[in-house]
Amino acid sequence: LHTNILSVRKVVLVKMSNSSSPSTRPMRLAKQGAYETMSNVLGLSRSHHKVSQSVSGNGSSVSVNPRALDEILDSNNPSVSAVAQSRSQKRKSPNDSEVVFTTPKRGRPAGRGRGRPPNRPVLDKEASLYFLIKEGKAALIQVADDWIEHYQKDADLAVMDLIQFFISSTGCKGIVTLNDIRTDDFSQLIRKMTEDFDEDSGDYPIIIAGLQWKKFRRNFCDFVKTLIKQCQYSVIYDQYLMDIIISLLTGLADSQVRAFRHTATLAAMKVMTALVEIAVRLSQSLASVSKQFETERTKQRKGNQRIEALMQKKHEYSENKDEIINMLDYIFKSVFVHRYRDAVPEIRSLCVTELGEWILNFPEHFLDDSHLKYVGWTLYDKVGEVRLRCLQTLLPLYQEEQFAPRLELFTNKFKTNIFVIQVRLVSMVLDKENETAVLAVKLVTCMQRHFPALLVARDNEMVYELIYSVHRGLALAAGEFLLQQLFNVKTPGRTRSQQECKATNKSVIRDLVQFHKESKLHEHAAYLVDSLYDSHDLLKDWTAMTELLLHGDDKQPLDREDESLLIDIMACSVKEAATGEPPIARSVNKKYVTQKEHKQVQDDQARLTEHFAEHLPVLLQKFTANPRDLENLLTIVQRFNIEVYGAAHYLNHLNALVKCLEEIFERHADEELLGTCSRTYECLCSEKLPVHVRPLVTGSTLIDLTMLKLRQEIQQFNTVDGALDEEDIVTLITSMRRIEALHQCHDLSKWDVWDLIFPIVKQRQEYAVPPNPEMMRLSVKTCYWSLLWALKAIADRQSFEDSIPKLKQQFQQFCTCCRELMESPVNETAETAYLILCDLLLIFGWSLPERNEELTALVFEADQSLEDQLEQFVRRKVFVDDAAQAGDVTDEEAEIVKTHRRRIYLAAFCKLVVFGVVTVASAVHIFKNYVTFQSDFGDIIRVLLNRCRESDKMGWAKTMIRALCALYQETVVRSELDPENRDKISDAIYVVHELAKRFAMSFGSDPTKTREAIVTLHREGIDFACAADLNTATGKAPRDLPFLEALNELSNRLLKQDKRIVLNYLNRHFNGVRVGVDGEWQPLITYRNSLVESEDEAALMPPPPLPPPLISATVNKGQVPPPLSLTPSMKTILKPDVSSPFVPVAASSFLTRRTARTGTTVDTLMEVDFEEELLFQIFYVSFAVVQLNGFLAKMDNQRRLWKKILHGNEKPEERPSRLASNGSEWFISKMENK
Repeated sequence: LHTNILSVRKVVLVKMSNSSSPSTRPMRLAKQGAYETMSNVLGLSRSHHKVSQSVSGNGSSVSVNPRALDEILDSNNPSVSAVAQSRSQKRKSPNDSEVVFTTPKRGRPAGRGRGRPPNRPVLDKEASLYFLIKEGKAALIQVADDWIEHYQKDADLAVMDLIQFFISSTGCKGIVTLNDIRTDDFSQLIRKMTEDFDEDSGDYPIIIAGLQWKKFRRNFCDFVKTLIKQCQYSVIYDQYLMDIIISLLTGLADSQVRAFRHTATLAAMKVMTALVEIAVRLSQSLASVSKQFETERTKQRKGNQRIEALMQKKHEYSENKDEIINMLDYIFKSVFVHRYRDAVPEIRSLCVTELGEWILNFPEHFLDDSHLKYVGWTLYDKVGEVRLRCLQTLLPLYQEEQFAPRLELFTNKFKTNIFVIQVRLVSMVLDKENETAVLAVKLVTCMQRHFPALLVARDNEMVYELIYSVHRGLALAAGEFLLQQLFNVKTPGRTRSQQECKATNKSVIRDLVQFHKESKLHEHAAYLVDSLYDSHDLLKDWTAMTELLLHGDDKQPLDREDESLLIDIMACSVKEAATGEPPIARSVNKKYVTQKEHKQVQDDQARLTEHFAEHLPVLLQKFTANPRDLENLLTIVQRFNIEVYGAAHYLNHLNALVKCLEEIFERHADEELLGTCSRTYECLCSEKLPVHVRPLVTGSTLIDLTMLKLRQEIQQFNTVDGALDEEDIVTLITSMRRIEALHQCHDLSKWDVWDLIFPIVKQRQEYAVPPNPEMMRLSVKTCYWSLLWALKAIADRQSFEDSIPKLKQQFQQFCTCCRELMESPVNETAETAYLILCDLLLIFGWSLPERNEELTALVFEADQSLEDQLEQFVRRKVFVDDAAQAGDVTDEEAEIVKTHRRRIYLAAFCKLVVFGVVTVASAVHIFKNYVTFQSDFGDIIRVLLNRCRESDKMGWAKTMIRALCALYQETVVRSELDPENRDKISDAIYVVHELAKRFAMSFGSDPTKTREAIVTLHREGIDFACAADLNTATGKAPRDLPFLEALNELSNRLLKQDKRIVLNYLNRHFNGVRVGVDGEWQPLITYRNSLVESEDEAALMPPPPLPPPLISATVNKGQVPPPLSLTPSMKTILKPDVSSPFVPVAASSFLTRRTARTGTTVDTLMEVDFEEELLFQIFYVSFAVVQLNGFLAKMDNQRRLWKKILHGNEKPEERPSRLASNGSEWFISKMENK
C-alpha cells in the first residue's frame, strides 16, 4: 500500500504541475476533478497539502506541496489508517460526460477543531450584502460593482461575504468563517448552519408576508442576476467564483431544511437566468463576428491582421459560450432536475416559471423535447398554482409562429393532459383554478391555430360548452376559440369591401344562430353574446341582422325558430352595447368606467338608435304574432337615445312606433309582454324627449281606451253579481292585465283606479259567484300600485293635506284584506297577497319619515299576530321537504321553479327582519333550518345572520340559542317516536352540532364586538339544558343535558375572562348535585372542560364523587389516615395474584416488592406508608374508564382534592419528612408534573 501510494503521488504531482491555457480549460477541469478524487482516496486533508492558484489573463497554474504526501505516508501518522475507510467515500461524477464543478484547492489551512476560534474580521451589519439588499438603500448595480472590486482585492473575504449573504437570506442566524469555505465541499458548512437554524416558525425571508419582505425577495432576485451579469466581463471565467456559487447553491438546494432548499433554488434559477442572458449576448456577438470574419475572408488579403483579430475574438466568444453552456447544463442537472418535483409547490412553480424564461430567451439550447418534457410532466401536478405556471410557460411559446415546428412532438404527446386540466378546473370555483382554465383554453386555441388537424370533434365540444360559463374570462377565451374554429373568423390581411364584409357577417351570424340552436340553451343568449362581444365586431353588425330578419337569405333561409333566436341575440347585443354591462352572474368588479369605455358606449348607443329607429316599426309589424319576439324587440326601444327623435326625418318613425304599441296592447294579453309595452311607453314619455314631438306620444289614446273598456266590464260584473260567462271573464281578466301593466309605470290616479278595483277585493265573499282567482290576483296587484302612486304624490307634495288620512285608511283596509287572502286555499292568490304585504310593510315602515316628516302618520308597526302569521306562511310555503312527500319521482325543471319561488318568499320575510319591521325573534324557524336547507337557502340565511348581528346583537344571540333549542327538541321527539333510534339521541342531534358550528362562524373575527351576546347565548343554553329533572338527591342527569355538547361548539368564541363567568354560572346550576362519571353526565364534563382555562379554574367545580369505595376507611382532614382494612371485593382482587390486570401497575409492582422483601402476606401490608399509594392507584383506576376528552383537567382537580384530604393543614417543612416515610412521593411528583 505504501509503495502504491508513492507511485500515485508522483503521477498526481506530474499531472497537476502542468499549467493550463484557455484552450485547455475542459481538460484542466477534468484534471482538477481527478486530483480531488485522488485526494479523497488518499485521505488528504487541508492540513497535508496546499494548492495555490494564480489567475492571469491566459490561464492559471496549480502546484502541490510534496511534503503533504510524505507526511501522510508516515507510518506513525494516524491519517494512514483512515485511507482504507475513505475508499467507501469516493467522489463520483453523475456521469462521465459531465463537468464536475468543485472548489479549487488553494492551499488553505484546515478547519479548526476544539479550542479558540480563528480570528475573523468584525462583521459590520450595515455594510453586509444582506443588509444592503434588505434595506434597498443602494443601487443594486453599485452594490454588485463594489463587491466585484472587493473580490479582485481579496477573493476569500469577498466570497465569504457572498456566502454569508445567501445564508442570511434563508433566515439562518449562523456566521460564516474563512475556515468554512476552505473545505472540499460545503456539506460541513450546511450541517453547521442547519444546527443554527430555527425551524419552529416555518417562515423565512422570501415567503414572509408584508411589503418589506416582498421588496426583499424582489431585490434578492435582481441582485443575483445583476451580480452575475456584471461579472461577465471580468471574474466569471476565473474558475473559482462560479465554482464556489454553484457548489454552495447545489448543496443548499439538496438540504432537508425547506428555507435552505427554497432560497438556494431561487438563487440558482436566477443565476441560470442571468447566464442565459449572457449566453444569448455571446451568441449574438459570435454571429456578428462570424459575419465580419466571412466578409473579410472574401476580400482575400494576405496577412490581414483584422482577420486574425476576428478569428481570435471568434475563438474567444465560442470558448466563453461553451463554458457558460457547461455551467447551465450542470446547474440544470444538479438543481432543476431535482427541485422541479420538490414537495413544496412554491419551489415547483419557481422552476417551471424560470424554465419558461430560458426557453423563450434561449430557444436554440432549451427549446427541445429534453427540456419541454419537464413542463409536460408538471401539467399533472395536483396543485393548481403549479399547473397555472406550466400553462403560463407554454402559452408564449405557442404564440410565436417560429416555434411551432419545434413544438409539434410535444403537442401530440401532452395534448390530452391539457384538455384534462381544462375540464377538471371548469367545475372549480376558486379564482386561481378558473385562471388556470382560462389559460388552458387559450393554449388550446393557439395549438389549433398551428395544428388544425390536432383536435377532434369531442375536443372542440369540450371548449364549446364553456361559452355559457359563469366565469367571464373563461367564457371570453372559449368565445375566441369558437370564432376561430367554428366560424374561421380572422382579422383580414387585406382591406375588404363593405359588400364582402356584409356577406361574410351574414354567413357567420347564420352559423352563430345554428350553434345557439344546437346548444339547447335558448334562454341564455345573453351569455353567448357576452362571450363573443369583445372578440369581434360581428355582434354590432345590426344591419346584417336586420336584413336577415326582413329579407332572409337566398342560400339558406331562416326558419321560424331561427328568427326567434336571432331576435334574442340581437336584443342582447343591443343591451350590452348600450349599457356596457355583462349579464347577471358575469359581472366584473370594476370600480369605475374609463373615459374611453364611456365614449364607446355613447357611440354604440347613438349608432343603434339611428338604425333601429328606422327599422324597428317594420320588425314589430312582421313579428306581431309572436309575444316572445315582440318582447325582445320592444326592449331595444328602452336602450334608445330618445333625443334623436328631435330630428325631422324621425317623426314618422316615432309615430309608427306609437301605433305599434297601441296595436300590441289591443291584440295581446300576455302579462310579460304587456309589462314590457308599459315600460317602453314610459321611455317614450320621458322628459328627454324633445318638447315639440312629445304630443305624438302623450296624445295617444292608449290609456283612455283601456280604462274605458275596463270600467264597462267591471260594471257589468257587478250588475250580474259576478255571474259572467267564461268569455266575458276572459275579456275582463285581459283588461285588468292591461291596466295592471300600465299602472306599474304610469300614475292612473285621475281615473280612480282604486275605487274601481278595491271593491272586488274587499267584497269578494259577497258576490253570488266568487271572483276568479286570476281576477283576485290582478286586483290585489293593481291596488298595490295605486297605494304606491298615492304615496309618491304625497311625498312629492303633489297632493292635498287630506290625502294622508285617506291613504292611511286605504292602507289599513288593504292590509286586512291581504292577511285574509294569505289564508286562501288558492296558492297564487295567497302568495301574491303575502309578497305585496311584505313590500308594503317595508315601504310604510319606520324609515318612511326619513324622506318627508309629514309621512310620520303613515308609519305602520306590525303587531305580534301579524308577525306570527307571516312566519307561519314561511313555514308552510318555504321549508317544505318535497322529496319526502313526492318520493323519488321528481321533475327537475319543476323543482327549480319551486325553489326559485320559495327563495323569493324567504327573501321577502328576511327583508322585514333586517330592516326592523318585525323582530329578530320571529326568525327562529329560519335560523333553525340553516343546515337542513343549506343548498337551497344557505346564502340568504347567511346574509340574514350577518345583518342581524350588525343591527341587534342581543336579539340575534337569543334567536340563535332558541333556534338551537327548538331544533334539539324536534330531534329528540323524532328519536323518541322511532323505536329503533330511541337510545341513540346523541347520534340524532348531529344536525344540532352542525347548526351550532355554522352559528359560531357568524360571530366574525373580532370577539370583543359580540362579547355580551355570546355570554348571553351560553347562559340561556345552560338554562335550557338544566331546566328539567335536575334532582340533587338521585344524581340523575337532566333529560336535555346532551344539549351541552352542541353548546360546546360555541365555547371557542368566548374570551378567556368570559369563560370564567360562564363556568361560574354553570357551577351554580350543579351546586350540590351528585355528578357521576357514567355516560349520561359526559356532556356536562365535556362542556365544562371547554370552559376551563387554568388549574385554578379546574378546582372551581366540586369533583364528581368516587364510585362505591373498595376500601373501608375514614380519613379526616389534617390527620394521618389510620390503617386500612380491605373490603371483600378488594381482597378478591389482591389476594389471588398481585399481577392481576385489575390491579394498577404501580400498586401491583409495589405489593410484589414488599411481599418479597418482608415475607409477609397482603393482609398485613396495610400500613401508613402504603395508604397514600393505594388510594391514589384506586382513584386512578376508578377514572380510567372516563373518555379522554378533558382527562388531564379532571385528574388535576382530583389530585388537589386528595392532596388536601391526605395532607390537611400541615406545615410545609413537615411535609417532606412525612412523605419520605411512605412510598407515594414519586406518584405525587408525577401528578404535579402532569
